[in-house]
Amino acid sequence: MFSFSDVYGHEIIISSLKKALVTGNHAHAYIFDGVSGIGKSKIADIFARALQCELNLKPCNECISCRASLAFNHPDIRYVKPKGAALGVDDIREQVNAAAHIRPYQYKYKVFILDSADKMTREAQNALLKTLEEPPSYAVFLLISQSLHNFLPTIISRCVTLRLKPLPLKQVEGYLTERGYDALESLAAASAGGGSIGKALLLVADEDFRAERKELVNILNNLPDSSLWDILLLARQLEKFKDNSARMLSFMQLWYRDALAYKATGQAAYFMQRDLGQGLETFSRGMSFKKLVAGANSIISAGQSLRFNGNYLLTMEIMLMKMSGF
Repeated sequence: MFSFSDVYGHEIIISSLKKALVTGNHAHAYIFDGVSGIGKSKIADIFARALQCELNLKPCNECISCRASLAFNHPDIRYVKPKGAALGVDDIREQVNAAAHIRPYQYKYKVFILDSADKMTREAQNALLKTLEEPPSYAVFLLISQSLHNFLPTIISRCVTLRLKPLPLKQVEGYLTERGYDALESLAAASAGGGSIGKALLLVADEDFRAERKELVNILNNLPDSSLWDILLLARQLEKFKDNSARMLSFMQLWYRDALAYKATGQAAYFMQRDLGQGLETFSRGMSFKKLVAGANSIISAGQSLRFNGNYLLTMEIMLMKMSGF
């Protein structure tokens, strides 16, 4: 049972929402934007519950409305779900537009929560726009997003955008250690989580993550002295990470980021992955600044290639070749 006081970080956004609840001067549509696991859905759920709360605006988590919301069985809080891979025009017409013009069943507002709203098709966004342009006075729309640029400008212009920024590394690390996790494992998970407590919580308890991280460190440490044949073999080792390629590339980006920071400053204090400090120092000393920059850019290019369905093994081979200076 979460309330605003249970949200870690994002104080400015929480303060703004609480003020809107107290004054009653809230918008009819919000976009909660940020990386996965950052707290968007949690904050949207709390805000929806607070809007409908019968006793006060905390929310109370005790009244009939709050209990119904916590059970995902609230008559006037609707979770809009796609029938297919993404919200399409029929989903919006049937679950939002048609329902929005029917007055609330019992409570003051009718709240619509659209998860992965940034994945709506263009036709679906245009359909939603018709309702956002002239919304009923009782309707509130909460759009959950990871990629704000996927929205039509006209959608964004009719919503209040709340961008949840990644939390500082130390704040995420502290959150984990306060909950009893090992200090080094908390540091590793916080680094890989990219400022997302949700991601960090998943990683800190994931034995596969620790094993993958150790194997990737070995592969990266072998790069400086690798022949072309060695690189082809290393690329095949990366095939086992195909299903978690985003996580793998994210770790490599952090590795190169830290190596570049050490190359530029000679100080380990700038490491984001401080538990890997000794290995990073050795790696950085063995690579030129030019090679490190080329390697970092090759990881970004590999990620772009995979997002456009590039051949995985070929992408890994090219990436490792560039990382090795070929």
